[in-house]
Amino acid sequence: MLSLVRWYNVLLISIGLYFSAVFLLNYETDWLSTLFDYKLHLSILSLDCIIMAGYIINAFYDFEKDLVNNPKGTIFSRIVSKTFCIRTYFLFNLLGTLLAIFVGWKVLLFNIGLCFALWLYSHKFRKIVMAGELGASILTVAPFVSLSLYYWHTNLKIALYIGFIFALTVTRELIKKLVGIKGDSVYGDKSLPIVWGVRKTKIIVCLTMILSLFPIGVLFAEIKDRPVFYYLIFSSTMILFALVFMIFARDKKGYIVINTIYKVILTLSVLAITLA
Repeated sequence: MLSLVRWYNVLLISIGLYFSAVFLLNYETDWLSTLFDYKLHLSILSLDCIIMAGYIINAFYDFEKDLVNNPKGTIFSRIVSKTFCIRTYFLFNLLGTLLAIFVGWKVLLFNIGLCFALWLYSHKFRKIVMAGELGASILTVAPFVSLSLYYWHTNLKIALYIGFIFALTVTRELIKKLVGIKGDSVYGDKSLPIVWGVRKTKIIVCLTMILSLFPIGVLFAEIKDRPVFYYLIFSSTMILFALVFMIFARDKKGYIVINTIYKVILTLSVLAITLA
């Protein structure tokens, strides 16, 4: 069950949310005071429950396709029953909504909308060309928007950093479509590589890689004397390396390597919030 809800992704997002609260959204307040705010913990726990519910419903709709792309990693039926998972899906959404009540009405309304958006993405949007990839990326950064609503604070640096993570996520979602093209083909999903072809998809991936460097360029003058500058230089180098690798990649193994590079970049992007 922990594997099904992608506990490692949920943990990483939770860490990112705490870092965002301390270092970006409420940086003018002492960090101990921020961490002693019980509403912050309720807000993040609410988002964790909703995100886990999203992973469950996504895996539910992807069951047959996962049998082709990743038969050994498929959880449904083999280990955990579908009925149990659907019940857990509703339970997590209910817990997430109840916890948000104690945070505030703005967060409550946003989180309810997030519950619905995650279901809509899994049921409809993921089957539409590009809409699935963009939807998944928007939903990835949505928890940070929810936290911003709690603090009712944002600025250009936060917006650009979220934009950078969004661009990284869009790129990785497209790469995952190249990795899983076999399953999409078998079950008739109209993914970008199937509709537009692998060559055009690779061109789009390369463009998103280049576009993801734009927020770094905008922030350059502000961050050049800060520790986060070194992370952004490292990530830019990794992106350029992945760009070259994508140009020459010809099979699933090559795309898996690029996907792994982006996993590392995204993980470090969360940890780098402490350097902002």
